[in-house]
Amino acid sequence: MFKTNRKSELFPGRSNGSDDVQFWSFIEQDAAWPWFYLQLVEDAGGELFRSMLMVPTPVQLEQVVAVKDDHAWIEQAQLVTPSHINDTERWTMEPLLEVSLILDDQGLELGYRYRVEGGREYSVSVDPFPDGQLKTHMIFSAALHIRAEGY
Repeated sequence: MFKTNRKSELFPGRSNGSDDVQFWSFIEQDAAWPWFYLQLVEDAGGELFRSMLMVPTPVQLEQVVAVKDDHAWIEQAQLVTPSHINDTERWTMEPLLEVSLILDDQGLELGYRYRVEGGREYSVSVDPFPDGQLKTHMIFSAALHIRAEGY
């Protein structure tokens, strides 16, 4: 989850957009877990607008994927992982290919599996995945959910 301090708000009450829009000089991630960096495209009558979205959890990634349509889509997706997940000495950002929820044979949620470019996979769970039959629920697939410009 991301959080911020009210004192970090930029231009309070001076947004040119909706009253719901706020600008922040920084946000904080309260846990060293993977998160997603998405490039979104919105087609506003033939003119394309791009923005970046920082998504803190797979549950919220699934919500973003569900609302994309012919006028708003994901153009790029990156997985950002801390060193204890990616087995390096630093945080890394890699092109995301898939995110799956892993379930046991009774449907109990066990954790998440992430697949990135280059064939690397990362798993996040409380305990190691048990041997035996596991079910998966696909949350994100670059093949299904990323759309290049001019698609």
